[in-house]
Amino acid sequence: MNCSKHHFELINGQGKCSVPMWRNGMPAGFCDADAFGTPTNEGETRYSRYVPGLACYTHGGPKSKAVNEGRK
Repeated sequence: MNCSKHHFELINGQGKCSVPMWRNGMPAGFCDADAFGTPTNEGETRYSRYVPGLACYTHGGPKSKAVNEGRK
């Protein structure tokens, strides 16, 4: 399993979640849900496991593109 460019870079404010997924102890790819930034670990979306790049909301990333655009 290797992360791709879209797991680390936002293109037009969006990328793919880089959290590794497993099935029966074997690698099963990545979450690949829409991601809008790196993990923030704010609020109820705390996720304390390995996130090599971008993260979807479920895995601790920003909820939407609008949240990410307001950051500096």
